Amino acid sequence: MPHPHDDFAVYAHAGLHRLATTAHLLSGTPADPGEATELVRRTLVRVCARWRRIPRADVDFYVRRSLVKEFLRRSRRRPAPSDGVLKGLSARQRAVLVLLHWEGLREAEVAQLLGCSTGAVRSRARRALAAYGGDVEGLRKRLREAAEDAQVAAGAGAFDVPLDVVRRRGRALRRRRRGVVVGVCAAVLVPAVVVGAGQFVGSGSGGGAETGAAGVALSPIRVVAPGERVDAVPGVQVWLTADGEHWSTPQGSSQFRGLNDSGYTDSYWDKVKGGRGGGAEVSGGSGKSGVSVRLDPVNSSYFLSGLYRGLSADPARVEVSVDDRRITGTVLTLAGGPGWGVWYARSPLSLTEVKTSLTGDGPTVTVYDTAGKVVARGGVDE
Repeated sequence: MPHPHDDFAVYAHAGLHRLATTAHLLSGTPADPGEATELVRRTLVRVCARWRRIPRADVDFYVRRSLVKEFLRRSRRRPAPSDGVLKGLSARQRAVLVLLHWEGLREAEVAQLLGCSTGAVRSRARRALAAYGGDVEGLRKRLREAAEDAQVAAGAGAFDVPLDVVRRRGRALRRRRRGVVVGVCAAVLVPAVVVGAGQFVGSGSGGGAETGAAGVALSPIRVVAPGERVDAVPGVQVWLTADGEHWSTPQGSSQFRGLNDSGYTDSYWDKVKGGRGGGAEVSGGSGKSGVSVRLDPVNSSYFLSGLYRGLSADPARVEVSVDDRRITGTVLTLAGGPGWGVWYARSPLSLTEVKTSLTGDGPTVTVYDTAGKVVARGGVDE
């Protein structure tokens, strides 16, 4: 259940000092709190704009993810800081070290937050720590000292982020996003959604979408035989075999993603972009478990799909967030419960929506179990 609207100010006020400290460690500019202040302000505006749609149990994840995404976006336009506790490191290396050794997240949690594999997190952390002689405790001590300085500055008002301004700009951003989505849907997607709705009723394992106790639509789960073709959307077929996923689109027929004995190949989960057929493929796994997002061009729109594996519980709902839209996916799996499967969305994305999404947080896929608990999450690794 989303937070009541008035809870945003309470949450932001309570977490402002912690958020400013993390931003200060990321930006690495101890003599100038302005960069950290701007990071916090932009992060809170984005969170405020999506506040109504952020699940109660996921607020911290969304705030951290928004902060890091904003930091990485801004770092592309700025040189690496020449001072500070993490001087000389790349933006991604700084993000990994701060999340691991200041925020105290596990490697798998950092991988979910960044939308990459645990192997990529481990590799970046190892290379970054080499600059400190591999001394983890020494690094943590330096981070604590820098954080204490930032907290003193925050207490003295150095990180001045007026929440009334944040809320006003957040509401304006929400209205702009809603206007873009409504305009695009009206012009491009309404016919496709109508057709997809008719297919939805007549396909899957039942006669329509099920709903949970809270009225949330569960994903249609379809168990298929090896090689059984499924018409996902007009022009796209998906089928599974024991060794992996196959799909065909007008831009590329009989494409294949293979398996090895332990699951999807490491090259798949470590891959970030450059999928076959001109699609953009985004890794969102965590080691040997996780979920991915792939965008494949189909005529004038994009087909969203992905792979999941190694979950702690069977998926009950797969939800894709694209800015303010939430799309419930369909799940395909082989008979016998092999521990992996495919999800796809029946509503395509227009080119405009894809571009708008990728300039923000990008498409995010979340997998829930029957109790509504998040068991995997993946998204764009910008």
